[in-house]
Parts: sequence; C-alpha cells; structure tokens
Amino acid sequence: MAEGETGPALWSPDGRDILYLNFPADPHKLHNLREFTPDSNEDRAIADTSQFVQFDANADASVFVGASASKASPHVLLLVRSVKRELTLAEHRASNPAIVSPIFSPNSQRIFFGSDLHGKPAIYTMSVEKFVEETDAGRA
Repeated sequence: MAEGETGPALWSPDGRDILYLNFPADPHKLHNLREFTPDSNEDRAIADTSQFVQFDANADASVFVGASASKASPHVLLLVRSVKRELTLAEHRASNPAIVSPIFSPNSQRIFFGSDLHGKPAIYTMSVEKFVEETDAGRA
C-alpha cells in the first residue's frame, strides 16, 4: 500500500482490486485515489483528488463520487477516471465531511449524499445522467 494513512476502501466491481483513498503523511500533498491488486501485490495511483475523505465508484469504476474535506471548498465531486478530472456537483457544507458518504445509484444515474447543512442530518440526491453513462442496474 502507498505511504501515508489508508482511508476508506471498497472492492472494485470485478472483485479483483481494492479501491482506496490514501492520505499522504505530507500535509501539502493531495489525497489520492488508488487501486491495489492483492493477487500481484501491485499498487497504482488512479488520480489525485480535491481532498476526498469519502468516495464511491459507479458500477464499472469509470467514475467516482467523492466528498471533499477542504474547508474552503466543501464539495461533492465527480472524478472521471479516464481523464483524471473532477467536476463539482454541489456544496455539502457538512459539519464533518466524513458523514457525507456519497454513493451512486445502481445504474449510475443518481448520487446520494448526507449532510447536516440545515441543522439536522438529511440525505440529498442529484441526477448525474448528463455526466455519467448508465450502467447495468446490478454491480458486477
């Protein structure tokens, strides 16, 4: 695994790799999304992030949704794997960014995330169909 602290992790849709967040020991470096293959013990970077503290992958792991811990930019973002670019979807302004926990719907057309922006916990949803291709309703 990469140096630094290991954050949230999940299995890739095909079950061969572990997708995880890495929090470098150097506070000047960006949090990054990585992929670890247990069978070969290979670890590789997917992309740097806007300080993600939580994330989820769509059903084919081509797009990720993440919650930024940045106090200046408390956003929910999409990260497109092929171009390693992010798109801001919304401000979560949660008191603790870890509670945002964004996830994709099974067909990758909506995201859901939590926030206490309005004083009490709530779940928000957004359509992302204009940005993310539809995937099969069930994960691989």
